[in-house]
Amino acid sequence: MSLKIKEIIIALCSALIIVVLGYVVMAEKEHATGEAKPVVKADSAGCVDCHGEELENGPGRDPGIVSHWKHSVHAINGVGCMDCHGVPAVGDGPDIDNPRYTVSTVWDKESGNKSITLVTDEAGAPVERADLWKHEGAQIVTAVSPRTCAQCHETESEQFFHSRHQSASDFLGSVDNFLGRYAEGPAAANNGCQQCHGSVLRVSVPATGDEPPVYAADTWPNTGMGRVNVDGSWGSCSACHSRHEFSAELARRPENCGKCHMGPDHPQIEIFTESKHGIAFAKNADSMGMDAPGLEWVLGEDYSAAPSCSSCHLGPVAAHGNYAPMEMTHDVGARISWTLRPKISIQPGGIVDESGLVRLKEPEGRRQDMKQACLVCHGDAWVDGFYVQYDNAVHLYNEKYGKPSTAIYEHLKEVGVLDKVPMNEHLDYEYFEIWHHEGRRARHGAAMMGPDYVQWHGFYELTRNFYTKFLPAVEHAAEDAGKGEEVAAFVEKTLHEGDNWNKYHRWTEGLNAAEREAMLSWEQETYGARE
Repeated sequence: MSLKIKEIIIALCSALIIVVLGYVVMAEKEHATGEAKPVVKADSAGCVDCHGEELENGPGRDPGIVSHWKHSVHAINGVGCMDCHGVPAVGDGPDIDNPRYTVSTVWDKESGNKSITLVTDEAGAPVERADLWKHEGAQIVTAVSPRTCAQCHETESEQFFHSRHQSASDFLGSVDNFLGRYAEGPAAANNGCQQCHGSVLRVSVPATGDEPPVYAADTWPNTGMGRVNVDGSWGSCSACHSRHEFSAELARRPENCGKCHMGPDHPQIEIFTESKHGIAFAKNADSMGMDAPGLEWVLGEDYSAAPSCSSCHLGPVAAHGNYAPMEMTHDVGARISWTLRPKISIQPGGIVDESGLVRLKEPEGRRQDMKQACLVCHGDAWVDGFYVQYDNAVHLYNEKYGKPSTAIYEHLKEVGVLDKVPMNEHLDYEYFEIWHHEGRRARHGAAMMGPDYVQWHGFYELTRNFYTKFLPAVEHAAEDAGKGEEVAAFVEKTLHEGDNWNKYHRWTEGLNAAEREAMLSWEQETYGARE
């Protein structure tokens, strides 16, 4: 065979390969386009036409919203505008589940259980929600509540309902909210606190004819996690699953959690970024398949290069070792053994409802579930050692700072050195920052392995402020109130409780020669003598 014929054959084969590859690429593009094509049902077609981005006379009134929806899993599966913003007809299923009606949500803090009851009028008929209005012939609501999401996502909604996230607006009666709403001013609370915790949505102007209701501007817009909705339900699914794309990937990304979990009082996103977990995530995020569908993102099976917040606190975990698979949960506290938010850290007990169903495991059960996630990537000794270090840090905060400062502060209130008005005196702020700022930073830093937040943003500032600001301020305030000796005796008794003085506070007396020598010898034996 001549060289010329060989060249012709090679050229023809190359051309054929190019044609085949081109066909494959085009087929894949068509296939992908077909998968992503939104399904517009008849009851939502008018919404898409009017609000959409591809109208004959230019874009509609909300082209971005429609564009987001068209790229969502909802759209691909035919979940349209009316499925979320519409309401089921009267008699369509149990009234208690119908988001057209109002309910009352009750949280029994003693048992931990939550429940909802249908609100009825004097005749016993269910009361319709105040923001229901008629638009283009259809009854709709603007602010969608979790009761609508529950029509399809029953399990997820039930888990969220029983979570602490769902009751985040309970802070409205706390000193935190008093600080924002009154000490700082209403606009600070409306634009700050309530955007994370949630507001109590109110209708200021009822719907009339085809005119929609007007939500009170100091409560809307709001996607706070524990938002109290007009239908009486609590929570906002869009706090994490941002509308209208409702992307699973977005909900899994740490920065999504960081919208609320950041700052001087609970800097989880900053701690995560500092930690080895955060460093690994920054390097591997693009290869973790975070855009996988709902239950197809399993730690230890679909990815293991790094965790996000969701991996440890919420996500499904593959079977490994002696562990069975662990399912995804929408209860963010289901794997948390310590509660680090309050003045003194606690380990809340489990929650069992009236039927005997376990809503929340006991602390050790929650810890074992978190350990199961840890053990995908770490050995037993590593995980057990971490929990020893973590527990020690929490106990150190509780015993050295949290309990004594709380006891002393409450005593000052009882004996009249401080008045009953929150956040109006110097000591209110000194005490508040001990537990609410540096105390939380130290504890959360230990929980998430952020050493700088444990040390310099945490225990260092606790130590400086407790000994050089809080205790001197207590002494001065007591003397000014004529109760110096009484308060000094109480402080002395509190700091000497049990063996606390020798363990935590005796250093303030200085070290004698023998103690200094013992400390130096320990350091030299541990780290080696240094010039």
